[in-house]
Amino acid sequence: MSMDTNKEAPGIDRERIPETITFRTADRMTYGALGYDGNELMAFISGYDLEIKFNLRLINSLADAEACADALAQVFYDALMEQLLNEKADFVKPPGYKPATLSEKEGRTDVRQDNEHAG
Repeated sequence: MSMDTNKEAPGIDRERIPETITFRTADRMTYGALGYDGNELMAFISGYDLEIKFNLRLINSLADAEACADALAQVFYDALMEQLLNEKADFVKPPGYKPATLSEKEGRTDVRQDNEHAG
């Protein structure tokens, strides 16, 4: 299950959204997950027009509710992994990555580095 905010969700009625909407500061909603120490948020969802709706026509049992929650968790997991990969790309090294040796940095070619056949 994926979540695409640009498409209408089947089974969920939406009214036409006006082009301009004004919100009060007090209207902002925030949901979050506390960190292990309980003092700081690890993640949060926030916004002025935060709409959370469940299609109760399709959720008829505890198993359906758990499947829905698991699918939503997967959506957020995918978003987290994408953000981690984009922001922490320096931790991710491509296959076969080999850092330059001092001789390669200096432009010397008389020193050979052969890691594959080292014994």
